[in-house]
Amino acid sequence: MKPTCPAPDETTRRSAGAARPRRTLADLPGPRGLPVIGNLHELHADRWHLEFERWWRAFGDVFVVRMGRQPILVVAEGELVRDVLQRRPAVFRRTRAIEDVSREADMVGLFSADGEAWRKQRQLINPTLHARNVEGFFPSICEITGRLRELWSRAADERAARDVLGDLMRYSVDVTSTIAFGRDLNTLGGGPDALQEHLQRVFLGLNRRILAPLPYWRYLGLPADRAYDRALLAVKRLIFELVAAARRELEGGADRPARPRTLLELMIVARDGEDPRAHLSDAEVYANVLTMLLAGEDTTANTLAWILYYLASRPDVQARAREEADRVLGGGLIPTLEQSKRLEYTGAVTQETLRLRSAAPLLYLEANHDTVVGDVAVPAGAGVVVLTRATGRKPEYFGDPESFRPERWLGGASPMLPHEPRMALAFGSGPRVCPGRSMALLECAVTVGMVLRSFTVQLADHTAPVRERMAFAMQPEGLRVRFTKRACA
Repeated sequence: MKPTCPAPDETTRRSAGAARPRRTLADLPGPRGLPVIGNLHELHADRWHLEFERWWRAFGDVFVVRMGRQPILVVAEGELVRDVLQRRPAVFRRTRAIEDVSREADMVGLFSADGEAWRKQRQLINPTLHARNVEGFFPSICEITGRLRELWSRAADERAARDVLGDLMRYSVDVTSTIAFGRDLNTLGGGPDALQEHLQRVFLGLNRRILAPLPYWRYLGLPADRAYDRALLAVKRLIFELVAAARRELEGGADRPARPRTLLELMIVARDGEDPRAHLSDAEVYANVLTMLLAGEDTTANTLAWILYYLASRPDVQARAREEADRVLGGGLIPTLEQSKRLEYTGAVTQETLRLRSAAPLLYLEANHDTVVGDVAVPAGAGVVVLTRATGRKPEYFGDPESFRPERWLGGASPMLPHEPRMALAFGSGPRVCPGRSMALLECAVTVGMVLRSFTVQLADHTAPVRERMAFAMQPEGLRVRFTKRACA
C-alpha cells in the first residue's frame, strides 16, 4: 500500500526550511564523478559513511553526489536534517533499496517498512519498548551483566586481551532475546552455536546488497553471498523455534499468561486476534523478531565497545567515572535500577560517545513526491542522504566538536562552549526515532557501571589503530581491551 502523502504545497509550507526553491540538484556542488558510474567507485561498502563525511568537509552542508546517473542530495545542516526526519514517512521514506533487499530476506519489519505497514507495526511494538516495560526485565539484565563480568574476570586472571565487540554482541543478543522474546539464548555461555557469527554475516550481506548499484546476486552467487544465504537460513531456523515456543506457552492451559509479557507474545496475539487492523502476517512476525535481534546485537554492542575504547584511551575520564561508580554503588558490583539512574557522569560518557561514534552516522532516504529541502527543489524519487553524525560535529552546535568532553553534557559545562543536545541525532528524530532508545541507555548504564566497579581497562596495544567499519551499523575494527581486576572486585 502506498503511503498517504500530503499535497506538495502543504509539505512546503510545513517544512522548517521551506522557501520558494531557488536551486535544483544540478545547481549544487559535489565531487566530480566518472561517466555512467558517477561517484560509485569512491564508495567502499565498509567505509562509505567516511566518504560522505569527507565530501561534507569539502563541499559544505548541502551538496550532491551521483550514484550512477542518479543525483543524490546530501544534507548536513542541523535544522534541515531535523526537518527531513520530521517529515517521515509521509514525505520521505527509506530508500527502496533497503526495502527491496529486506523483502528478499523476508524481513520487512519495523526498521524497513514504510507507510501504513510501518504505522501498524509501530503502534504495536513501540509501547512494548517503553522504559517502564524494559525496567520490568531489569533482574534479567543484571543476571546477564553478571555473566559478562565473569567472562572478563577470567580474561583478567589469564591476562588475555579480549575482542570486546564480539563479547558485547553476544551480551546484547542475550539481553534482547530475554526482553523481547522471553528466552535467554545465553550466547555468552556458548549457545546457540555460532549465532553471533551468523548475525555478523547477515549484517555484512545486507550492507553490501543495499549499496550495490545492481542486484548482481540474483544472477551471480559469489562466495560472500552464499555465506550470507547460509547464515540467514540458520537465523531463520532459530527464529521459527522462538515463535513456536512462544505460541505453545500462550496456548498452555492454566499456566497461560494473563496477558502478553514480551514483544513476541504480543505479536503472536495480534497475529491470531480478532481485530483485523492489528493483524500481523507470519512474515511480519518473523521480520520483527529478526529486526530486534539485529538491532539489539549491533547498535548497543557497538556503542558499548566505543565507550570502552574511550575509557581505555582517556585515563582521566575513566578515573572520574570510576569515582562516581564507587560512590553510587557502594559495595555493589552491578548497579541496581535506582543506582543506574544516578550514574550521571557515566551517562555523559555515553552521550558523548553517541555524538562522536553513532552506530547510524547517516540515513539513506528518498522523496515520495516533489518537495523542497531548504531552498533546493527535490523531485519525486530522488535520493536524500542525511548526515546525522555530522550535525553533532559542527562547532556551531558543539564547541570543540572533535574532542571527547563528557562534561559538556553536565550542568557544569563551560558556558563558553556551544551545546545543542537536540543536534545529537544518534537515535534519529521525528516519528521514526529509534524505539529501543530506553533499552540501549539502560544496558549502557548497567554494563559500564559494572566495568568501572570491577576492572581497570586498557587498550591491548596503544599503537594498533582502531578504525570505523560499516557493517549495516558502524562498529570499531581492531579494538582489543585488557582487563585488570580492581581490589574491590
